[in-house]
Amino acid sequence: MVSPAVETRTYRSVDLPEMLRCQILCFLRINYPEGFVGPNRLRKWISSEEEHPVHLVLVEEGVLISHAEVKWKWLEHCGQIYKVYGLSGVFTYPSFREQGFGRRIVEEGTRVIKKSDADLGMFHCSPQLGNFYARFGWTPLPQATTLVGDREYPSESPELMMVSFLSERAQRASATFGNTPIYFGEVTW
Repeated sequence: MVSPAVETRTYRSVDLPEMLRCQILCFLRINYPEGFVGPNRLRKWISSEEEHPVHLVLVEEGVLISHAEVKWKWLEHCGQIYKVYGLSGVFTYPSFREQGFGRRIVEEGTRVIKKSDADLGMFHCSPQLGNFYARFGWTPLPQATTLVGDREYPSESPELMMVSFLSERAQRASATFGNTPIYFGEVTW
């Protein structure tokens, strides 16, 4: 049962309170240590500003319960440019799991994306999370090939692509996203 005292808040990165930034970074540092190595070992940023991140948080008395980012970027695919929004950094702290908070933060992120000017929503997750996100209207594309890394020598991502075709143009081109490899960029989200 979700407590009524839990608030949903939305912040641009520049407006994110330092206390929440610290709690988000602590979770990411522990659960995704590969993002905090080498020159990024003391990283104090959550996401690149080039991805236009908006942070959605569930908080109670200043304690972070759940987090999701909504990001967007331009994506070239099959000779077309699409404005793509997606979810990233979705998590709930362990002591708050199985209480509806994950559902609530994903619903809010999905709502933000569907109200945006996106051609399509797209993000990547581990295959075992596909059914979870499908409950919120996301479509898994297990046949899709996502290429990441160096554009000249990309590698195939093992993650599952989740999509929502929002604009008419993206809906008309939907088959190409499952049939033609997609170069997503340096990393997925």
